[in-house]
Amino acid sequence: MKLRLFFCLAYLFCSAGVITGQETPSKEYTAKHQKVIERTEWWREARYGMFIHFGAYAVPARGEWVKSNERLTTEQYQKYIDEFDPEDFDAKTWAKTAKAAGMKYAVLTAKHHDGFCMYDSKLTDYKLSKNFGGRDLVREFLDAFRAEGIKVGLYYSIIDWHHPDYPNVGNHPQRDDKEFAKRPVNWNNYLKYMHAQVEELVKN
Repeated sequence: MKLRLFFCLAYLFCSAGVITGQETPSKEYTAKHQKVIERTEWWREARYGMFIHFGAYAVPARGEWVKSNERLTTEQYQKYIDEFDPEDFDAKTWAKTAKAAGMKYAVLTAKHHDGFCMYDSKLTDYKLSKNFGGRDLVREFLDAFRAEGIKVGLYYSIIDWHHPDYPNVGNHPQRDDKEFAKRPVNWNNYLKYMHAQVEELVKN
């Protein structure tokens, strides 16, 4: 009985030490956390904004994960790419509507998991501008919302089901295709592509 009690007390003592350690963040963590708090103060104050999912997946209208959920190949998904033509898109009207509703910020998908770019990327032809009279929808969005005094952000997915060097794992639409899985991929090549696209977005 005494031995059992000893082990119970020892366990509680060790657990208390672990909890105490977890509850005491390092100075480095605290400093970084404080910077994040300061940088995002405007967002906590703004409170009201919108996140816009907009892309070729709007054509089948079954959500932005439709390519993965329905195991569609790039060839099968192409019909939605071809059909997607937001001819009535008017960024200025969107921005004015958002402002009238009291929104303080807006985030738009620049590229979702399907890999289809909504902006005029110089690194791929898999983009809307190619079939949109050369118009850069993301650029129009940014300019219009900034003109209304609304803060903007862009969503760029690190997943890319279209790129040949993105591995056939996890939620890939062809994850169950054993033959497709045999193809060689160059992960470093994909990373270079992804980093270069993010650089396009932040610099242009």
